[in-house]
Amino acid sequence: MRTKVLVILFLFFGLNFGNTQQIEKGEIIKDRQFLIDKKEMTASDDYGSFIAIRPHLINGTLRNYYVESYKDLNFQYRTEIETENDTDILKVFILNRKAHVLIKERDGTSISLRLDIYDIANKSLTRTSLLQVNKEDNKPLFKALKNDYFIDLNVSEYLILNLPVVEDKLTYAHVQVFDQNIDELRNFKVFADESTSHKNTSFLNVKYLNKTLYALFQLNDEDNDNLRYYRLIELTQQDKRNLDIQIPEDSYELINSKINNDHMIITGLYSHYKKSGYEGFTYYNINLSSLKIEAQKQTPFFNAAAASYFKGLFTGNRSIDINNLFIDDDFNTYIIGQFYILREVSAPVGIPIAGFTTGGISVYITVNPVSYTYKVFDDILIGKVNSQGDLDWDNILELRRTEKIKSKSNKRDSSSFICFANNQLNIFVNGFIDPEKSKLLLKQNVRMNKTNFYNIIVNPHGGIQPTIVFPNADSDIIFRAENAIISNDIIHILGQGNMRKQLLKLEL
Repeated sequence: MRTKVLVILFLFFGLNFGNTQQIEKGEIIKDRQFLIDKKEMTASDDYGSFIAIRPHLINGTLRNYYVESYKDLNFQYRTEIETENDTDILKVFILNRKAHVLIKERDGTSISLRLDIYDIANKSLTRTSLLQVNKEDNKPLFKALKNDYFIDLNVSEYLILNLPVVEDKLTYAHVQVFDQNIDELRNFKVFADESTSHKNTSFLNVKYLNKTLYALFQLNDEDNDNLRYYRLIELTQQDKRNLDIQIPEDSYELINSKINNDHMIITGLYSHYKKSGYEGFTYYNINLSSLKIEAQKQTPFFNAAAASYFKGLFTGNRSIDINNLFIDDDFNTYIIGQFYILREVSAPVGIPIAGFTTGGISVYITVNPVSYTYKVFDDILIGKVNSQGDLDWDNILELRRTEKIKSKSNKRDSSSFICFANNQLNIFVNGFIDPEKSKLLLKQNVRMNKTNFYNIIVNPHGGIQPTIVFPNADSDIIFRAENAIISNDIIHILGQGNMRKQLLKLEL
């Protein structure tokens, strides 16, 4: 067995091997039903409600699914929900004390999106249609809906369904806005530029704030490959405004965005190469009231380890995603980049041998012949940028590990979960840290009686403090960090293995 090592070199760190979080665990339950599918989606809300949605898969095909309800951390009941035709579960969330399950269904030449709404208290089900498209009526939208990866349902004060569509060689954003009662308020067909080919147009995301839609695109000049810019489109019921943001010439950027306090932050990495070779952080701060740029900067990496990490790194199947942005009380932005490798898997009939994520949807490979390419995340890049776009600090957390495709994943945990609470980053991970070492080393895939479930805290100054939440030796079930969900600074993790389940609650 190969040993996995995590080496963290930060500005400074302290070691705290005492638990500072409040922990509760429910009863362990054992049920042969849990063998049907051990990969499921979970959701919680600010009131402490917790549900699990578990698909019943037969040879890779969804045949009904189960709603499993928990109260006070203990399993209460399960309800089987019938499905028809070719069905996928795309998203699960709790809203107004009801479980909402986003379903995509294909029936002949028709694709539909709906919400199955399950009342947890009354054990009743209603179904609400969001979108139904027939291939003959709208071939471009029908084609766009075939790819789960691009379908996004953003849940906040409103529900915003959005996806990119290519029609007549042009890209537009299909957007529908619903209130929390799932009544449709508005729908949009937003073109970035009706004179620019879809090959030079990328739809990035949409936000909806104060009854105003903000759609973000990236455009490439068709006559000058070095000229690229972001276009932010603001749509109200009465007006439309555009803001074009020039990307520095000869620059290529990998970004994410977030709205906070009437500002949109666009940030990520920049490079002078088309593929990887990132040299530092890029940052844009846009005032949405005036629709003007307040700050725009590209800053090279400060940390030598971070800078050297990109030299000759991205060869073959290795790359990085900007998965998270967090903004603190002083409007500083924490950028989280997660490195990954692409794995390709083929599986024999009916044997689930590997879980993976595509488009935010966790699935299992169960059919043959099949070959999937999916991401295995490992190392973490962190940078802190202030409201003026200046980089305060940056660093790399190295999580080197080998994914054993054919082994049972419930035996060990090599995943991580990152959240922002108490004005600092929290990185949850399983492994072993030796406090006697001069460097912070986290070894994974070692004996379970030596490993712990850690919260590695990164404070606003870049210092780190690993804290043992609990030793794995004290747990009958392994709680995988990647299965964590957070609501109102309360984390829930549903641990499972050997036909057993247990719910963990951790209060930050």
